[in-house]
Amino acid sequence: MAKFFTDRFPPGFFDLPRSAGETLPLDIIAAWTGSDQTLESARAILTPHVLRGIVVSSDSAGLTRLGRERPLIEILALVAEPKEIIHATGRAVGGRAIGVWAADNTQMFYPGEIPAERVVAMLRTAMERIASRCELGIGMAAHIGEFYELSGGLYGPEADRVEVIAEEHTVGGELVITDALTRAMPASHGFHLERRADLDAVDRVTSGPTIDDLDATDIAYPAPYTSDFSVGLAEYSRTRRDSRAPRQAYQDLAVVLVEREPEEPDVPEVAVLNNLALTAAMKRIGRSLLEHPDDTEVKSAGLVGIYTFADCREAIDFARRFRDALGAQGVKCRIGIDAGPVLVFDLTPGNREIAGSAVNVASKLAQDTGEFGMIQVSDVVLKRASAKKERPTRTIHVSGIDLKAYDL
Repeated sequence: MAKFFTDRFPPGFFDLPRSAGETLPLDIIAAWTGSDQTLESARAILTPHVLRGIVVSSDSAGLTRLGRERPLIEILALVAEPKEIIHATGRAVGGRAIGVWAADNTQMFYPGEIPAERVVAMLRTAMERIASRCELGIGMAAHIGEFYELSGGLYGPEADRVEVIAEEHTVGGELVITDALTRAMPASHGFHLERRADLDAVDRVTSGPTIDDLDATDIAYPAPYTSDFSVGLAEYSRTRRDSRAPRQAYQDLAVVLVEREPEEPDVPEVAVLNNLALTAAMKRIGRSLLEHPDDTEVKSAGLVGIYTFADCREAIDFARRFRDALGAQGVKCRIGIDAGPVLVFDLTPGNREIAGSAVNVASKLAQDTGEFGMIQVSDVVLKRASAKKERPTRTIHVSGIDLKAYDL
């Protein structure tokens, strides 16, 4: 992507009303877009928000396949079980959760005063408990470094690195750590490490110390649910009886997932602030293109925006107009669209979260198999939209399933 300069963009491109900012640090974005956008200005804005310590990200394995085979409430229960263990074991050694743990991802932060080897031993403990108690496999990645905490989220190239490793380069039951974290442990740490040949400076932890006496009782991870739904989900997880399942209403919707290309990271501090400004721009564009009361922005965070539509034709039209609006300013995006039963949760005022197979498939179509500039829709969306085919439908094998996709 071309370098970020505010004179490349039309007036108001980054402006949001404060009521629409939600989790975005609007004051920081305004300070940056109104500055001279030098490295010195970026450092002055970000320095008060620096965190130093260990960040651990996790991702579930096989969720897209399971989402097509089992009821959504059962999937939510399967995902909740390892999250409870990750949160409880992490809290037991002094860590804290970052953000709301939506879908199948988690993130924990451990301040620098906690010994690195204790964190890794705790992660080994968590992985063993997940393997013995949970059906769903989890991959974890850990890194020690410097991060920026802004509006409850972690930003910066080091935060991005550990998240990408967990989501794209781990499998169920795998724990990996960066060489920076390896170096932070004493030479006698006792862990057996295997270098990942496919990743730069990343080791797989295959064995080593665990912590048997952890007081891992704080299972209340930051879930995107109401307290009543959380209680019902916990009861359903315990009994697996439909009568105990929470009665949140499913909605049959088209889900549009947009991922824009990241800003060039050659100057990390500048890239962090540029990306935040472009996130605000995505949010503004998305909201301006929603034409019907039932069409909603679920969330827009980082590089990704998620939107829902009652009509698949409106979803396709929105995706095309969104791509054009960003492209007019030299910013590319890739988009995936699927449709089916989903749960949409209201969080704090103005904030939502979504769960369901359609979200997972839309993500696979955009982020895993899509290319920037491309819109991929599932065969379900194509049929519901009664769209005329101009290209053949393709079969994509990803995450253990075959998806039928069409390139618009």
